Amino acid sequence: MIRIRSFLNHDPPAITKVINECCLLEAKVSTNLLEFAVFAKTYFNRKRFFVATIADEIMGFVHLGSEMTDDLEAGTLTISNYLVKDSNQDIARALLKHTVEFAKQQGFERLRIGTGPDQAEYYNGISSHFLNVGVPDRHPIFPVLSQLGFETVANWHCLQFDAHTQQVPFSREQMSLRRTHLLKQTVDPTFGDLTLNAIYSHLATSRLDLTDRRTDNIDASLTYACLAQSYPNWPGGGVDIIGYEPGNDFNASHFEFLLCEILRQLPQIGLSSLRLHIDGRDDSRLDVAEQIGFRKTITSSHVELTF
Repeated sequence: MIRIRSFLNHDPPAITKVINECCLLEAKVSTNLLEFAVFAKTYFNRKRFFVATIADEIMGFVHLGSEMTDDLEAGTLTISNYLVKDSNQDIARALLKHTVEFAKQQGFERLRIGTGPDQAEYYNGISSHFLNVGVPDRHPIFPVLSQLGFETVANWHCLQFDAHTQQVPFSREQMSLRRTHLLKQTVDPTFGDLTLNAIYSHLATSRLDLTDRRTDNIDASLTYACLAQSYPNWPGGGVDIIGYEPGNDFNASHFEFLLCEILRQLPQIGLSSLRLHIDGRDDSRLDVAEQIGFRKTITSSHVELTF
């Protein structure tokens, strides 16, 4: 018999096992890592984490986002993670029914899986093959969600560049920007938004600012997280872009310059791959990334259920 209950303190080892069995990760997630990155968050609420059990064995879970990311105006409650062993539809349905009942009690009318890379508050960075920006198209839970009534509302592409095996381009436009702009790097920057500061409190982040020498205006900023420096015993490599902010309108040459600058730094600090998530509707950024040499690894979907 399937039972649904809230999170208990002794659950992390079993939850870690479910994650490693259900997800294609670049390294196994340890219980210590999950405690550090997820359950130690100051805003973690056990009442928003539902566990499905059979004979007291954890078979799956739904983890809702924190109250910080609730969209009350749109009536949308975000799911940070939703996994079941073997993508079992009966377990998935039981978890969904419980989650919908909880959402209705809180006044919501819609569930959503998928946020922008800068809003993936719990699992951001653990792996690009995780549910941090949606449901990967190759994940076996995807067709199960469709059968349960979820509909795709957006798509995100994950792209990767390995600076050890690929050549970083250096264009005439980049040379020109080096003469007209200053590049400043800030380690562990303070974000202007309280929510973002909370979300990234467990990640080793850096920000590159591209500043016009004549006006002192910041024309573009790019923020990235280094997983090997964020998590205990995480393997070398793995840097994720978590935000890009143009000063005004998007400028392809500014975006290219900052991406290439990070790529040139990676071998020097012993890291390899750089990952980037791009909205499927953002053709401009996608074109720039692919021209540099980034290649798509997965496409993730944002899905919603209205009730």
